[in-house]
Amino acid sequence: MIENDRYYRRYVKDVESGYIFLQTGLVKKTILDSLFEISYRLAIQIAKDKKFTDQTFFKDTPYTPIFDKTPLKYASRLIKQFNHIQDLYQDNHTAKLVSDITQFLKKLNNIPDVQELTHSYLSLLKKTNYVMPFLSSNKTGYANLINKYDRLLLLVDLRNTQQNNPTLNYPELDNAKFINLASLLDMEVRHENRNPTLQEYLTRQIAFELINIRGYNEAPIVPWGNSGFRKIQTQASITDPGLGHLTGTIRKMDYINGTNVHIGYLERGEENDREIVEPYRLPDMATIGKVKMSVGKDTSVSSYVGRPMFEDTFDNSFIKSVHTTIAVCSGIFMNGLSECKVAIERMTVSQAIKFMRTVSANVVRDESLQVLAAAFCINYPLIDDRETTLKTNNGKPKKITDRMEIAKLGIEIAKQGNFDKVTFDGTANWYPSDPIMEQLGYKNSLELVHKAHEVGLLTYFSAGFRFKHLTDIVQTGTDGIGLGGAQILRFMDSKNGFQDPFKQENVKKILDINKTAANSVIGQGAILLTRLDRMYFEGSLPEWANGQRNTLYKALLNKDEETTNNILDSLQEIMQLPIDLVHPLVAWGQRIISNQDDAIAFTTMKKEEKEHYINLLKRHIKHHDYNELNSVLKEIHSNK
Repeated sequence: MIENDRYYRRYVKDVESGYIFLQTGLVKKTILDSLFEISYRLAIQIAKDKKFTDQTFFKDTPYTPIFDKTPLKYASRLIKQFNHIQDLYQDNHTAKLVSDITQFLKKLNNIPDVQELTHSYLSLLKKTNYVMPFLSSNKTGYANLINKYDRLLLLVDLRNTQQNNPTLNYPELDNAKFINLASLLDMEVRHENRNPTLQEYLTRQIAFELINIRGYNEAPIVPWGNSGFRKIQTQASITDPGLGHLTGTIRKMDYINGTNVHIGYLERGEENDREIVEPYRLPDMATIGKVKMSVGKDTSVSSYVGRPMFEDTFDNSFIKSVHTTIAVCSGIFMNGLSECKVAIERMTVSQAIKFMRTVSANVVRDESLQVLAAAFCINYPLIDDRETTLKTNNGKPKKITDRMEIAKLGIEIAKQGNFDKVTFDGTANWYPSDPIMEQLGYKNSLELVHKAHEVGLLTYFSAGFRFKHLTDIVQTGTDGIGLGGAQILRFMDSKNGFQDPFKQENVKKILDINKTAANSVIGQGAILLTRLDRMYFEGSLPEWANGQRNTLYKALLNKDEETTNNILDSLQEIMQLPIDLVHPLVAWGQRIISNQDDAIAFTTMKKEEKEHYINLLKRHIKHHDYNELNSVLKEIHSNK
């Protein structure tokens, strides 16, 4: 297994081999969900066959959830769905396959034997793969079907591709262990840069069906980590409702390295008023678990949550609204995701801070690894009713409408609300969105990243990104870029706003542009500033390096390569610090310990007090006591 370059924390041991007994009902449900996914693959294949462009793509129906998953009704829905796709696009290349799939669905519910059912399904997969290749024709792999004790077993062994072991010296796995094994299998296939075999694909789909029962609550957590100290500072937050990830993003490590896999709905349809239809929306919980399973521990996964739902006044609906947000975020975090993004809208500033503090205090999560993100739309006014504002504004609240002022206030709100990340969004009452980089510009964006990082917040920008904007945003040193709209990663019918096929090939193009931008002089300077700002927040920054922080910031504002290059040379000691491959709190503590002689955290601290804190840090790091370590680090920070 290839090891990744991101720290991750698993709460259960990996299982590298084992089997489950297949049952007719489970396999039948698996097949139906698999064919729902294959209908999406069909749309992708037709887009390729028809050579659709952004100008010629068309679609006549919006995304619609499944209303009934009882096998008979689900099969009927899928038959209509496949026939509708074929009738709409009239693609000769896929016509025979659609006919084969619909015939299979018509007889599916009359197949009682699990062996006949499974082998008929695998036969259909072979036909499907001939028309739209996504599986390996290689017969060997890490998964295999075995007839044993008059039953059908699905066996997975990551240590051996020759699995016909007649003695069957493998453990029978419960659902949770099988899901974990399927996750490792998906990672292994991706690391080997190949498509899954038919049996490996079946394994994934069976695991997905098990996730439908209880979620993926033993998932490893891959955190965003500390700004400036991940291998790739600016992560492309590739966004899709789910099927695009499962058929595209997760297929290759080339799509994963430098990517945060973000799940959220972007399709607005014909209604673009933000008050009526939220620009981004919450995905379904089962899909969240499935995407996380397929990504495994290769990179971070995040989800959009959305704005709080108020029924009446803020006070009257506070308890219900805050508990609803807590429940949704907790469910997402229990599936191993690293981030939940909450839109801070329809509240005054003081209300938002109260709401956020309550969510942060009560959500179920590992607070040192899983972050709460506060999303602020720079086109959505904020009503500042804090006491300090009232005192300076004749007792009246102040309406903030300027984009930069909204964004700067967002940083304050996120910090006061005990959230971990601030995100700046540029959506408005139209779609596609105006690019946020054209609304803010490079200098303003750099200022926001700089201000947020030096108070310990992660940063993120979204709305309207196109390829031409990527260099500037990477050179701000931001932690994430929201990418996934019709402009760059999805086809969209321009007449009605309906979206469909995911442009997976564009993920690599995005990551290549990002890498080039990060390797430039300004890109390297932005990474250095990110490190300096992070260490300034931590208190781990040496006093001798702090003086050049503002000089570098000014040089980057003007894209002054000569000055930036000189500072890069003089601060090589900071640039050569290792990336974080340990728990983020441990990395923070280790930097303070390493720089204890001149760290700014100890500038005004007495020797005895400093030694006390250093000893505490060493003890808690040694014992992996992350709760106590977190408390000590916050105490040191408060004394800075």
